[in-house]
Amino acid sequence: MSDRIKPILTTTFAVFLVTYLGVRFLFAPQMGPDYASNAPFGPEVTSLLGSLVFVIFFDYAIGMVGDVMKTAMVIALSQIMIVDVYYVINGERGVMAAVLSAGVLLLSWFVAAKTYTHFSDSASVEDSPTEAMEEPDFYSSPVENTEESNNSSLPY
Repeated sequence: MSDRIKPILTTTFAVFLVTYLGVRFLFAPQMGPDYASNAPFGPEVTSLLGSLVFVIFFDYAIGMVGDVMKTAMVIALSQIMIVDVYYVINGERGVMAAVLSAGVLLLSWFVAAKTYTHFSDSASVEDSPTEAMEEPDFYSSPVENTEESNNSSLPY
């Protein structure tokens, strides 16, 4: 964990800057009076705490996926689908506010991936090129077993 503190903290600060500025100067003005103003903390504290929680989850997800940029984009696109698309469909958010929100999310997670990769000491978290990855062959024909099965080795 101690080798990940530096990328976690720097990524948290970078995500905080992007989300705070994006929400304050792009998203909130577009939402107007519909923007939630009853948060228990001020926008700075809320953005910082949210950024920290998001980046800790991001760090965990990188360990599961293994590719920093792919992890960031999956999280960003999931947020966009769950929040922005859904809110537009059910009429709780205008299209322009959703587009700005999606832009802030994509930029935030892109910056998170680049910052995390830059400040990480481990080569295992660097973005792996897609052309070097071997794609599984899902469409190969099944191999027939021509040997007679011996049921005597079964445990029952």
